[in-house]
Amino acid sequence: MLSAKMNRHTVIVEGTLPFRMQRIAAARAGNHGRDIATLPLVAARLAGGFSRPADRAILVPVVAQALAELAFEELEPVKTRPGMARAVIATLARVWAADIRFDDPRYASARLSDLGRIETYLRSHLPMGALLPRDLRDRAIAGAGRARATVGDLHFHRLISIDPLWRPLIAALAAVVQTTWDAPGTRDRSWFPGTILPTAMRPPQDLICDVCADPRAEVVEALRWARELLSDGTTQASDIAITSADLGTWDDHMLVLAADADLPIHFASGVSALSTRAGQACAALADAMINGLSQDRVRRLSLLSPYLSEALPADWMKGIPTEAGLFEPEHWARSLESLSRSDSSSIAATLMPVLRDLEVGPKASVKLGETLLRGKSLGLWQEALRLGPSAAMGMTLASMRIADESDPANNIVWARATELVGAPRQHMRLLGLSSRSWPRRDSADPLLPDHVLSEHDLVDLPGLERDRLAFEILVSHPGSSVMLSRSRRSADGAFLARSALLQRKVTERPRPRTRAPEHAFSEVDRLLARPDDALALPRILSVISCWTDWTRRLEPTPHDGGYRKDHPAVVRALNMPQSATSVRRLLRDPLGFVWLRALAMTAPELAVEPLQFDPVTFGDLVHELLRLAIERIEPTPSLVGATPEEIENALGAAARDIAERWPLTQAVPPRLLWLDTIDEARRRARRGLTIDERFGPGTRSFSEIPFGNPQSPAERSDPWDERQEVVIGQSGIRLKGRIDRVDVKPDRLGVRMSDYKTGTTPRNVRDVILDGGAEVQRALYAITIKQLIPEASTIIARLIYLDTTVPAAGLDGDTLERAEGTLLRFIDIAVEGLRNGVAYPGPDAFAGYNDLRIALPAALDRYQRRKQESFNAAQQRLAPLWAEP
Repeated sequence: MLSAKMNRHTVIVEGTLPFRMQRIAAARAGNHGRDIATLPLVAARLAGGFSRPADRAILVPVVAQALAELAFEELEPVKTRPGMARAVIATLARVWAADIRFDDPRYASARLSDLGRIETYLRSHLPMGALLPRDLRDRAIAGAGRARATVGDLHFHRLISIDPLWRPLIAALAAVVQTTWDAPGTRDRSWFPGTILPTAMRPPQDLICDVCADPRAEVVEALRWARELLSDGTTQASDIAITSADLGTWDDHMLVLAADADLPIHFASGVSALSTRAGQACAALADAMINGLSQDRVRRLSLLSPYLSEALPADWMKGIPTEAGLFEPEHWARSLESLSRSDSSSIAATLMPVLRDLEVGPKASVKLGETLLRGKSLGLWQEALRLGPSAAMGMTLASMRIADESDPANNIVWARATELVGAPRQHMRLLGLSSRSWPRRDSADPLLPDHVLSEHDLVDLPGLERDRLAFEILVSHPGSSVMLSRSRRSADGAFLARSALLQRKVTERPRPRTRAPEHAFSEVDRLLARPDDALALPRILSVISCWTDWTRRLEPTPHDGGYRKDHPAVVRALNMPQSATSVRRLLRDPLGFVWLRALAMTAPELAVEPLQFDPVTFGDLVHELLRLAIERIEPTPSLVGATPEEIENALGAAARDIAERWPLTQAVPPRLLWLDTIDEARRRARRGLTIDERFGPGTRSFSEIPFGNPQSPAERSDPWDERQEVVIGQSGIRLKGRIDRVDVKPDRLGVRMSDYKTGTTPRNVRDVILDGGAEVQRALYAITIKQLIPEASTIIARLIYLDTTVPAAGLDGDTLERAEGTLLRFIDIAVEGLRNGVAYPGPDAFAGYNDLRIALPAALDRYQRRKQESFNAAQQRLAPLWAEP
């Protein structure tokens, strides 16, 4: 014990990486008398009395409170701006580091007076034991006489510079204990009262700089370099370091690619909080709290919140439509009430209080965090609240980092250059040596610009000079090999010039993206570098074969849609009941029919709160209004006998029902836009109900009438039995669907079918019959009505466009008969083609509204031009339909 006291000494470092590496070095050497500390920690020990430096987490809320309570001369107009507390702390830190007193007459100004008022407020409101830097320094000087017993001899390990704030303390300590400094670089240290130890430096020779495409490519090359070093069998991961002046540009790429490479990498500056589960739980809560309720946000929160994941059953949302937006607590309450589950009441009791707190927003941030989070996630949430306002929680979380739990002693290190100066390694790679990244340009202090306080007085070592020194020290470190790299372009594509630090003799080595590396950093990189290995994999051969068939062969290939005759999946799809929409796809895009009906390829539906409905959803809204209105009017007073007032009342009741019910089943716009959307839908629905000429007295009108559904439990018989099968053509295709509206005369001899359209009216709507297979509803539903109402002798099939006052476009008599015959003939041809394995893209495959286009080649226009002729030839019997009027 006596020996430990006699050998007591303290090593002063700057940065997390040097701190941890010095502790590891002391442990390996068995040096029990060595203490590792930073200057603020040494000052706190000398000050005694449980003193500690006031860190950022302590200062932020007190500064925010000061800004709210104090009145200022110059800062008053901007004191409520977002981020003001952090800006004030950054400025105060610079002033403290420069050891400038706010009452110094040399710097007298209203701005410094305002900041001095904040400093005084801090001094009186800090927690017990927490001290501002200057106060901590002064107390430490007062206790410097006890330095030999408390800290022992001092050694400043590889610090580039020491702020003026701490120099009086060092002078006081130098009079009591031995003080040494192995100061790297050539900066003037004549002020230092102790001993400057010589630091070995060697002029850098044969430096090589890899010129990469962009920051991601730099990280790829760095990981390849690390893998190459590790492959020699002697180099250890602890011998390797990758660094840059500022990690921000490369950090996300390093995090993702390092995981893919499975290399042992220690992130000295910590990992992004959002890359951890605790951070994601906080992000999910912040998203719902700030941006409002939605089904997606609540689902995500229930999965990540420790409280909700434990309190709710795993399948608690079973029975709630995934398309429902659920943007208000009332929508959730009604949806949970309608759940047919035995535990629905307990789910509501758990969830509804949370949803109502989320509706309050950022004002309930403290309560929400304490309720929904636990452990690390709760600590992270509370730290974010200390660092910034709850309304900016998303930005605060994005900027936060969590200490990497891996040990730098046996890992590759990814660290800032200024930290690596204190813990250099045998092999170092310096990234980002471009004009923008290294050295970085100094920026003026936002609260103390140069005309208020000269930057020369405020900053002892400018950032640009610090970056330059760090570079010189690292490349000149003896016994180390150094590699450099830079990007040609930034992440957003801007051209980057080489750094001014590369003016010395440096050999630049181009590193194109497509080069084959000697040492790949991951399995994917290996396969890209070794085509022979890649070609041995079946999935790679399949991809190459597909690309070749798409881009080089003019004739149709299996990758364009061909398959064997009578494929079971296709036969099964054809045996399923078809709707008018699937018949259209069958005729105009056979390949899309196979993808959708045989392979069940569908685009995901995201319940995002829309500002307006897409055309399909708006059409559904209008159709629903028409259905509900007609059901209220029929059979009394009936549509043909209803007055305009009765029709308007029916539409109003239908609109109110939809306004309450639809938010529970799908995403709807915000309330005001939602009501405006309903009003527009009512206007169009009103036209659909009032456009008609009377079809005759006693006529019954039916809306959204289903047909062809044998499994239907309904016993509805008007105007037909919906369970009766509808089979058409020689191919025996079964039909199933709904007809927008059917008017039936009392004797059932006359039937009028109406198909409502909410889109823009075509110019030649009166001339349209089948429109190349795009308009099949009238002919198809007329065929259906003939089977379901065989006694009907007169059938009128018509299109009604609701956006204008253009008369309905009707088909009847011989024109309708010819359209039916043509349609059935081409349906049989299309079915025969599919059974024979002929299913290639048709006209609709290349249309902008086709959501299956994403499965086609990316260069779609060129693909269409290259293959169109061969597709038409392969489908030569079906192609004439596409020219039909």
